[in-house]
Amino acid sequence: MRLKSLQIESLGDVGWESPLLEFGYRTTMLFARNGSGKTPVVRALASALGFPNNFRTDILEKCNAVVLRAESEGKPLTIRRTIDATNEGFYATIDFDGEQTEHYSQGSFSLALFRLLGLKPPRLVSTKGEEAQPYIATLLPLFYLIQGYGYSAAYRAPSTFIADQFAEMVRFAFGLNPKHSYE
Repeated sequence: MRLKSLQIESLGDVGWESPLLEFGYRTTMLFARNGSGKTPVVRALASALGFPNNFRTDILEKCNAVVLRAESEGKPLTIRRTIDATNEGFYATIDFDGEQTEHYSQGSFSLALFRLLGLKPPRLVSTKGEEAQPYIATLLPLFYLIQGYGYSAAYRAPSTFIADQFAEMVRFAFGLNPKHSYE
C-alpha cells in the first residue's frame, strides 16, 4: 500500500479543515514550529488506519472526518474515518477499486484492511486464554511511535489483550507462524 494524501474535513461551515496534504513517494517529513498542528495530522493518519482516536476537544468540536487516499496493487483506495464528539465511537468506510464497505468496529475494519493488503490475521490466544484477533491498532505500533511515550518502549499499543502481544505482532508483520496459535 502506498499512501497518497490525507485531508481533515470540516464539521459544518465554521469547522476546521486541512488542505490536501500529499505524501512523498518514499518519505514525508512534517516540519513546523511547536503548536502548529503536526501532532493532530499524525494522529489523523493513525486514526484513518484504524488506531483509536485521541484528539483534543477543539478538534472533536470542529472536525468531521479524516480522509486517507492511497493505492494498493495499483488500485485506488480511500479510507474515511469519522471523528466523533467523544473519541469513543468507530465508523469508517473503505472504498477500494470502486467497492465501498462500512465498518462500525475496530475488528471489522481491521479484518477488511488486512485482507485488502493480502494479510491473513492469525488466530491468537488472548491474555485470558481465549481466541483473539489482531487489530490494526495492535500491529501499527511496530511502525508508529506514540509521541507521549517517546522512545521509552519499543512497542506501545493502546491496549494489550493478546498473549505475548509484541512478539506476536512482530511474527505477524514478518509472515512467521504465531508463537501462541489458538488453533
